[in-house]
This record gives sequence, C-alpha cells and structure tokens, in this order.
Amino acid sequence: MIEKQLAYKYKLYEKIKEDIITGVYSQGEVLNERKLSKTMGISRTPVREALQLLSHDGWVVNEIYKGTVVRTFEEGYVLNTLKVRTALELLAIEDAILYMNNQGIEEIDEIIYRQEKSLIDYNPTEFMKLDREFHDKIYSFSKNNVLIDLLKNFNDIIRYFGIQALTIPERNLHTLKEHKNIVSEMKNKNIEEAKKTMETHMLMTGSAIFEYSGKK
Repeated sequence: MIEKQLAYKYKLYEKIKEDIITGVYSQGEVLNERKLSKTMGISRTPVREALQLLSHDGWVVNEIYKGTVVRTFEEGYVLNTLKVRTALELLAIEDAILYMNNQGIEEIDEIIYRQEKSLIDYNPTEFMKLDREFHDKIYSFSKNNVLIDLLKNFNDIIRYFGIQALTIPERNLHTLKEHKNIVSEMKNKNIEEAKKTMETHMLMTGSAIFEYSGKK
C-alpha cells in the first residue's frame, strides 16, 4: 500500500509538472487538491504529496486564501535563466564544432529538414519537439559530459520557457532561420561566428518569452 502511494506521488508529480511546462496550467492558476484528486481518480494523499514536491522544486507556491498556485516566474528569474542557458549553449557549440563529423552533419540536417516540414504541415507540437532535439544534438556533439549533465538538470525549465517562446506564431519561422544559420557556421568550422549566431538565437528567444508574458 505504501509503495503504491509512493508510485502515485511521483507519477502525479511528473504529470502535473509536465502540464505546467506545456501550458495546460498557467502561471498563477490555482491547483485544487480536491479537484485534482477527483479528476485523476485517486485519494488526496498522493496529490498533496505531489504538490509538496512541486513546491520544493519551485514549480508551485502556496498563497494565503488561494492554496497551491502555479508559480509566476518574475522577470529577474527569467533573465538569469536565459543568461545561464546562453553561457551553456555557447560552451556546447564551441566543443561541438571541434568534434562534429560528417554523420553528425547529416543528423542535424535531418532535424532541420523535419522542422521545415513541420512548419509546412502546420504542426507546432512537432516543431517544439524538434527544437529540443536540435539543441540536444549540439550538446551530444560536444562530448562534454559535465556540460551535458548540467543541461539535463536544467532541461525542464529550458523546455518551459522554450515552449512559451514558440507559442508566438512568427517565432517558429525565425527559429528555423536561426537554426539554419547556426548549422551553416558549424559546417564551416567557424567557432566565433557560430557562437555569435547562437547568442543572437538566445536573445531572440528571450524577446519572444517576454512578448508571450506581456500578452498573458
């Protein structure tokens, strides 16, 4: 019984976190324990424990008179997140260029092709998934395991803000163009220009995140 409750707790934690990341629950939205319990068809204990875990990890906060609400990330936190991500992306692309081989070029070209197709097919969900694949592929090329582990730990918050950025319709087209520019510089083994194009990509992503926040 206890093991089953623990399993429910962690499954619920992952489910609710994923729903926050993908925008099912908005910033500031109340997560009612009773309602979640009823919707998911389980007792309130694992729901309460899952919400406590989410609070510990900074995805929700407890507010007087409201209860548990999805955290609203303040501007300073978003800016700091973008700073850290940009620094890691620049390190990744520098190492990736040194180690990327012909097979790697083919793999990243395939991602670009599929991204372009997802735009033509108007499949934003697929585009978002491929956006993550694009950056993950660059990380893997770097062969820097410390960097890869750091980015894995950072992955959820990167996805959260990345999805917000790609919610702006025209951002997808610009993202594809920026990805193509990045790959072009990588193929030319031009480390400094590749880093500049990646930095521009991160700046544009940040602008889209703040544009999305302003429309909420």
